[in-house]
Amino acid sequence: MSSESQESRGPSGLIASLQARIARYREQATYFTQLAETEPVETIRDQWKTLARDYAYLATTLEPDGGLSRRTLYPTPRTSPVAGDA
Repeated sequence: MSSESQESRGPSGLIASLQARIARYREQATYFTQLAETEPVETIRDQWKTLARDYAYLATTLEPDGGLSRRTLYPTPRTSPVAGDA
């Protein structure tokens, strides 16, 4: 008997713990983006943006459709801007 059968699934069919993990990664991406927006030092600001992209990418890859619905916002880690980057 797998642990998957013991966990509840949400409306999208995702296991609750996976949904929570995706949400947490998105929260982290948002938080790091906010830190980047207020960071005066360019090198550190770029590092915050990289972390934001990496967390957004992690969340996207965990989605059941492989992130197809968000692919334009977070296509790949470290190479493409997070929504709101300019």
